[in-house]
Amino acid sequence: FVNSFSGDDMQVSRYRLILCFQLLLLVIDLFVNSFSGLFASQDVVLLVLYIVQDASLVFELIILFLLFFNTYVFRAGLVTILIRKFKTAIVCSCMYLALCLVLHVWTLNLQWGQDSAFIWEDGVQAVYVLQRVASFVYYYMYMRTAWKLGDPMYYRNSEWLQREFARRR
Repeated sequence: FVNSFSGDDMQVSRYRLILCFQLLLLVIDLFVNSFSGLFASQDVVLLVLYIVQDASLVFELIILFLLFFNTYVFRAGLVTILIRKFKTAIVCSCMYLALCLVLHVWTLNLQWGQDSAFIWEDGVQAVYVLQRVASFVYYYMYMRTAWKLGDPMYYRNSEWLQREFARRR
C-alpha cells in the first residue's frame, strides 16, 4: 500500500514515521505487560511503568483518530463509513485501555506499601488474565488498522467512495 501513494496523498515518509511511532508505542505496552511483575515490590517504579503504559495507550488512540481525520473519507463527511469499517479496532482499543486501567488501579491499591510483592485476589487474577489475553487481540487489531489506513483508497476520491456516497444520499 505504502508505495502506491501519489504526490497529493499522504506522504510516504510521514506515514512510515507514524507507523514506526505506533509500533514503538505497542512495544512499550508489550514491555510493561511482560516485565511489570519484576517490579511488583517497588511501588513507585510500578506506578511509573503503569503511567507510561496508560499514556502510550492514550497516544495510540489519539494517533488512530488523527489518521482517521486525515483521510479523504473523513473530509468528505462520510465519518460513518470509517466508524463502520474500523469499529472493532476502536472498541478493542477502548476496552483494552479500560482493562489496563482497572488492573493497574486494583493492583496498586492492593500492593502499595505491602511487604509481599505478589498479592493475588481472585478478581485481580481474572482481570489480569483477561487483560493479557485482550492484549494479543488489541495488538493484532491495532496493527491491522494502522496497516489498512495506509491504503490509498482512504486518501483520494475513488469509485468505492463514490458508491458509498451515492448510497448515503
